[in-house]
Amino acid sequence: MSEPITHGQIPEASYQDPGLEEYRDNPLICALPPVMPLEQVVSGLQLKPRYDEQELNLDGRLRVHAIARLLHSFFQPLGHHLQLEAKISLLIRQGYLGRNPANGSLYAHLQNGFQRVMTEDLEARAFDGVVSTANSLSLFGCSGCGKSRTLERILGMYPQAVYHPEHGVTQLTYLKVDCPIDGDLDELCLSFFNQVDKVLLTDYSRSHGRKRLGTKRLLASMCQVANLHALGVLIIDEVQNLNEARSGGAEKMHNFFVSLVNTIGVPVIQVGTHRARKFFQRTFRAARRVSGMGSLFWDRLPRDKQWTKLMKRLWQYQWLRNARPLDDDLETTMYDLTQGVMDIVVKLFVLAQIRAIATGAECITSALLRKVYEDELKPVHPMLAALRSNRPELIAQYDDLQMPGIETRMLAMAASVPEKLPETKAASRVNDDKAKRLLDLLNQMEIPEDIAVPMADEILSSHPDLPLAALVHKVTAYMAGTKTEKPKASRVKRAEWKSLPEEDLRRIHVSGPESQAYRRFKEQGMMFDLRSLWGEAG
Repeated sequence: MSEPITHGQIPEASYQDPGLEEYRDNPLICALPPVMPLEQVVSGLQLKPRYDEQELNLDGRLRVHAIARLLHSFFQPLGHHLQLEAKISLLIRQGYLGRNPANGSLYAHLQNGFQRVMTEDLEARAFDGVVSTANSLSLFGCSGCGKSRTLERILGMYPQAVYHPEHGVTQLTYLKVDCPIDGDLDELCLSFFNQVDKVLLTDYSRSHGRKRLGTKRLLASMCQVANLHALGVLIIDEVQNLNEARSGGAEKMHNFFVSLVNTIGVPVIQVGTHRARKFFQRTFRAARRVSGMGSLFWDRLPRDKQWTKLMKRLWQYQWLRNARPLDDDLETTMYDLTQGVMDIVVKLFVLAQIRAIATGAECITSALLRKVYEDELKPVHPMLAALRSNRPELIAQYDDLQMPGIETRMLAMAASVPEKLPETKAASRVNDDKAKRLLDLLNQMEIPEDIAVPMADEILSSHPDLPLAALVHKVTAYMAGTKTEKPKASRVKRAEWKSLPEEDLRRIHVSGPESQAYRRFKEQGMMFDLRSLWGEAG
């Protein structure tokens, strides 16, 4: 089997001491980064968006673009992420122990692979005693819990391809393919060849990926290519698709995964939702197959110290001029609305910032979070309601619910951000100081913050040059005009006063002799006795 590769576009291997004797004579392991201490792993996985406080002075429409950085440039490693990194680190290196080009074991695997291609039988072999040190791992979790994103961050710490001139091997450290929706093995093979071609600039899709070759030939060729390039780990995502597979497809796929690990010697990670977990564990045999290095089950984040740490880190990245610090009320609201589903946490935080700019509030409040949740995240309401219920039968119904398209919602919300001429820095500082003092006064007047902030912003925008005392007068007038709509005054003829409500002063006035009107008002408690004041003064 030829290897049509342009080596100039793939870096040559740089060997480092892997730290263990059994690893030192294996160039495939020595070409990997050394096993890192925990602090270095955290630093390598962590992703921080660019943030500059000077950007707070930018126009609102431009700040929306800065807020979008959070969608792709924020990742805070937590305990379960570090656990997955440790397992993948072990899985790759242990898998290479039985495929070492320096001692010939890799070539024994290749000879057996050639025999399998020729006979179209995955159990065929040219040499007995070829040992597989590969293992498997399964990762199951609810939609949006960060499985794919975490794998991307972990695998990004490894070079995906390196060339070993001395051994003539182009090593492929990892490869990720999606499980076909119908459990079709032919489609899995074709997807595999396509992905290899993208990384290594090969042409396997044309030379080995023709469907007319038949399933057995395709599978044998896929296994041979995997060993020809010393594949460190194959990640098969969306394995819950097997649940929808046509008759017999799922079992065939299971058997192939097992052959990859036990016979071919390539480690496999299977990734899917909780529905896939149930499917794999229908029988003890299937459960044992997918748990060689254990099974990881990721759910929503619990509200614990890690959740608080995550929220504090995320809350630092606000492009709002009146940003509020994270408090217990905001943290509680965020968890109640998102149920700890990481994808929803970030999306709600992003959309809330955009809404805060669009409304002029320039800060996130619990009321704002709930409003954005109701308006923008309707597609996931059923799933999150099921999570709040803690009822497994309800959660199972929404396990594969699609997350809302954040880009679409951002575009719609960004269009509502008003265009404003940018202020000079000096004017911005003056207005910010005046706004802060005005908000302090409004708080003392016990006006709720979600009302006070946009009110102050609107009044300052309309009357930027008024002194503070005049602004407070504008606020009271604003409140008087917005709390209730006053009915328009209507003139009632004196002859109609007797038909007015009993408590109306005009009816009381005409309900008896005019000379006794004062007495009638006094009997109704409408007259103030001034003598009480004289008595106090005396």
